[in-house]
Amino acid sequence: ACPHLLPLGLSVPARLQKSKLKLLPHRVEQEDSTKFIVLTLVSIACIVGVLLASGLIYCLRHSSHYKLKEKLSGLGGDPAADATTAYQELCRQRMAMRPPDRPEGPHTSRISSVSSQFSDGPMPSPSARSSTSSWSEEPVQPNMDISTGHVILAYMEDHLKNKNRLEKEWEALCAYQAEPNCSLVAQREENMPKNRSLSVLTYDHSRILLKSENSHSNSDYINASPIMDHDPRNPAYIATQGPLPATVADFWQMVWESGCVVIVMLTPLTENGVRQCYHYWPDEGSNLYHVYEVNLVSEHIWCEDFLVRSFYLKNLQTNETRTVTQFHFLSWYDQGVPSSTRSLLDFRRKVNKCYRGRSCPIIVHCSDGAGRSGTYVLIDMVLNKMAKGAKEIDIAATLEHLRDQRPSMVQTKEQFEFALTAVAEEVNAILKALPQ
Repeated sequence: ACPHLLPLGLSVPARLQKSKLKLLPHRVEQEDSTKFIVLTLVSIACIVGVLLASGLIYCLRHSSHYKLKEKLSGLGGDPAADATTAYQELCRQRMAMRPPDRPEGPHTSRISSVSSQFSDGPMPSPSARSSTSSWSEEPVQPNMDISTGHVILAYMEDHLKNKNRLEKEWEALCAYQAEPNCSLVAQREENMPKNRSLSVLTYDHSRILLKSENSHSNSDYINASPIMDHDPRNPAYIATQGPLPATVADFWQMVWESGCVVIVMLTPLTENGVRQCYHYWPDEGSNLYHVYEVNLVSEHIWCEDFLVRSFYLKNLQTNETRTVTQFHFLSWYDQGVPSSTRSLLDFRRKVNKCYRGRSCPIIVHCSDGAGRSGTYVLIDMVLNKMAKGAKEIDIAATLEHLRDQRPSMVQTKEQFEFALTAVAEEVNAILKALPQ
């Protein structure tokens, strides 16, 4: 017998158990390591998937944005009505492309009252745009004496009914010659390229003078005219042409130096393939025009006829800032009139609500700054005179007063008749709003 074998045999399982116990932690570590690798791979796959999806969404949005940009830049080949539709569609689509889950602070809220945009606080960014129209007619201000209103209304209605009288009055206006009427500065060789139309050149005695030391071309010339009402020291309006590519910096210099806070634009950018006005503001973000940085703060479509943009204007020489609001009337074409007076009168009320209480001039422009601009200024000036208590109104004499300051103001008989109709309808609306 070998007595040492039994203890040896008994010790084999014990050794195996010890060996298994030693291997167990290694297996656990291997399993944990495998799980970790799998989880890591799954996480990486998820991240890659999210990145690919984000890239695809970005590409789709960028493609859509690019197509819309092409559409806007190609407005020149479309009819005027299509151009207006495309322009409004661009505003709507851009708003729709904004991320829905990004919270907006108070500074990017949609514009609901244009007058609230006048502030010198920090510049809101990014731009806030409203994608839906918010048609709400501005209430008529009952600011007229009842007896005066009835007298003026009767005069206007008689004028409009008597076509022969209207025809003779227009013929007399066409024969009217302003004195003085020299335009030598506008005809200088260096200034001729700055004029959009040779038939509308500023008078030497009545033109806006830029500070030449601040001008990018060291010139004081811009095709713009101060329009006085009752105070010869302070113009109520500045009538000007739609900016050209070479005069955009001059335009913003004029806005700055005149202290302007309201721009009234009465033309589409392109009409029947003809460029009416250069796109003088940024579509989004900011553009620099010489030393004037223009940032689009908000863009809001009020109705199918007009929209409102708010700009933040900064002078980089002085670091001063200002808010400027542009009212853009879309449905008024060259040599014509709007389809109805209603939308233009409501447009005017919104402009005046925004402008109320300010002493700076309103900049009014169409393409040449005469036909549509002259008609708008004539309507606004006559109605303002009535609101201030004028007992008698001579619209023909008022138009002659405008033409003394800028040539060709109100270019067609149709525009003159439209002005008479608009005044009559606004007076009628004011009389209805007065307490009986």
